[in-house]
Order: sequence, then C-alpha cells, then structure tokens
Amino acid sequence: MIIITDHAREEMEDEGITEEEVHHCLEHGDLKIEMPVDGEMRYGKKVDCIDKTIMVIYAYREGTTRVITAHTVRRKHDR
Repeated sequence: MIIITDHAREEMEDEGITEEEVHHCLEHGDLKIEMPVDGEMRYGKKVDCIDKTIMVIYAYREGTTRVITAHTVRRKHDR
C-alpha cells in the first residue's frame, strides 16, 4: 500500500508531478538516500521522466510506503 501525505501532495501540485510519476519513481527509480530521521529510516529515489527528473522521499513500515515529499531535481549548470 502507498500513502501520499498531504505535504507530498502539495509539493507534487506545486512541482507539476503526477501520482503516476511518483509510483513510477518508487518502482523504477535509483535509490539515492538512506537516512534515519526521528527514529525511522527514510529513503529517496530519483528517476528521469519525459520532461523532468523527480526525487521521492518516503518511509516504509509494516508493508506500507508513506510518501513524505516529492520534488523536481534542478540540475546544476556547468560554469
């Protein structure tokens, strides 16, 4: 089961990220972050979509994935 928090939904709306893109990232994204926060392990996956790259931060507990936030990755330009 996947639960998307209210905060994540607000960020998704602001960033133009669809729920389908979040699910795609969770299934096919590359794991980039593993970090304990407030006693729970949080993970971050990144995936390239058609017109953007997204990062999804989530926690997994007792068979449930809780999406904490999702945002687009802004690439740094070479100078």
